[in-house]
Amino acid sequence: MPTIRVQDADVFVHREGQGRPLLMLHGNPDSHRLWLPMIARLKTHHDCIAPDLPGFGASAIPPQNDVTLEGFAQWVDDLVIALGLNVPVDVIVHDIGGFYGLTWAVRHPDKLNRLVIANTLLHADYRWHFWAQVWRSRLGELAMQVFDWPILGRLAHSMTLKQGGPGLSGQQIREGYANFHKTARAQVLRIYRETDPEKFRAWTLPLLAVIKKHPTRVLWGALDPFIPRHYATSFGTGDAKLFESAGHWAVAESPERCAILVREHLGTA
Repeated sequence: MPTIRVQDADVFVHREGQGRPLLMLHGNPDSHRLWLPMIARLKTHHDCIAPDLPGFGASAIPPQNDVTLEGFAQWVDDLVIALGLNVPVDVIVHDIGGFYGLTWAVRHPDKLNRLVIANTLLHADYRWHFWAQVWRSRLGELAMQVFDWPILGRLAHSMTLKQGGPGLSGQQIREGYANFHKTARAQVLRIYRETDPEKFRAWTLPLLAVIKKHPTRVLWGALDPFIPRHYATSFGTGDAKLFESAGHWAVAESPERCAILVREHLGTA
C-alpha cells in the first residue's frame, strides 16, 4: 500500500500518470476513489496525486489532529514537502478538500500554479446544510451511529448521495458507503464542529487575491443541494463551468467532461 508519513501519521496516496503534478483533494464522505474516473482520463498527461485526507480512506489521523483552517493549510504543505513535489503545483479541490487546498493556497501562493475548484467554498455568508447542522449538534454522534446498521445505514447513505449526486452510479455509492468507516465519521464531526463559516471570513478576501494571480477554473454541479449554485461565481473568476444535470459530485458524475476542462485549463488539452 503506497503510504507516506505526514505529521507522524501514515497517509495513503494514490499516484498515477506522468507529466506535471496535479494534487487532487477529495471531500466528505469520500477518499482518493472520488478521483479515479478522472485520473483514468488525465494520467497520460498528468502525474495525478490523490491522497486520502486524515481519517478518511486508509489514512491515519495525526496525533495533534489540527482541524482548524490553519491546520488544514499546514497539513497540505507538509504533504507537498513529504512527497518531494517540485513547486509550483496544480491543484484541484472538492468539498472539504477545499478547506485544505484553498487555505494552503492562501498561505503558500508561491507554491500554487493553477487551481481548479469544484463545489466547495470558503465564504462567511454560507449557511450549513441540514446534515452539517446535525453533525455540528449534540445529535451528531447519534446520526453517525446509523451507519453501523448495515441495512439502514446503507439506505441512508444511498438516499443522501443520490439526492446530492443524481449522476452517481450504484457502484460509486456502494464504494462510498464501504469507505465511510467509524474513523472517517468521527473526523467529519470534528471538522464540521470546528469550521464555523464565520471563521472563513479572514480567508475569503486573501483567497480572492490569490485567485487573481493564479489561473483558476470552477467546475460546478448546478443541482448541488448542499452549496447553492451562486457560489460557483463567487471566486472572482469568470471561468466557471456549470453542469446543469450534475449535483454536488460533478467531478464523479461527469468525469469525462471534467477531465477535458481540467486538461484545457492546465494547458494539456
